Amino acid sequence: MNKGKKPVIRVSKDGPFIVKDLKILRNSKGVFIETTPSMALCRCGDSEKKPFCDGAHLHNGFSEKKEGGKHPDKNESFAGKEITIHDNRAVCSHIGHCILKLPEVFRKGKKPWVDPDAADSEEIAKTIRTCPSGALSYTMNKVLHKDYPHEPEIFMVKNGPYHAIGGVELEDKQGFKPETMDHYALCRCGKSKNKPFCDGTHIDTEFKDRVN
Repeated sequence: MNKGKKPVIRVSKDGPFIVKDLKILRNSKGVFIETTPSMALCRCGDSEKKPFCDGAHLHNGFSEKKEGGKHPDKNESFAGKEITIHDNRAVCSHIGHCILKLPEVFRKGKKPWVDPDAADSEEIAKTIRTCPSGALSYTMNKVLHKDYPHEPEIFMVKNGPYHAIGGVELEDKQGFKPETMDHYALCRCGKSKNKPFCDGTHIDTEFKDRVN
């Protein structure tokens, strides 16, 4: 691969993710998968050759249509004394790092669901940086933090989405963009209502990896 080329994910119409010039691809067990300059990754959920496309989308009625997910596609801000937490529920992949690590801040089932003063601001910032979907970001000292240094990589969550990190460019002719190109989650089950992004539907539909 030419080191001058940045990796790109191209969203094909009603078909796979076309990934170009990516060096690092890992499955849900953390095992590195051999890459080629151009790869087609399944996003309909039915390929027998996961993570690669085998043409199943041509026969199962897969559509790239964005239907509008569980939450509106907008950023909501929760201002605290030292940190402001920004959240876009529409792009959340529901991995749950935030709720598990700081349940006193990220309060599932409560309104408002975020309390930015319930923990140390540095600890909150650290937790937000583990958000793989880009749904969470934060502002401290008047500086917005949403990009963090990584090597370009795609890895898979078991029975869940593709996570792209490290500035892998997303090209979608429909014009859909993630909250940040630094890290985002792409639907792998084929059922998200917020395609190409994961909206957590894989949990409800009990999507399973056949090969991973």
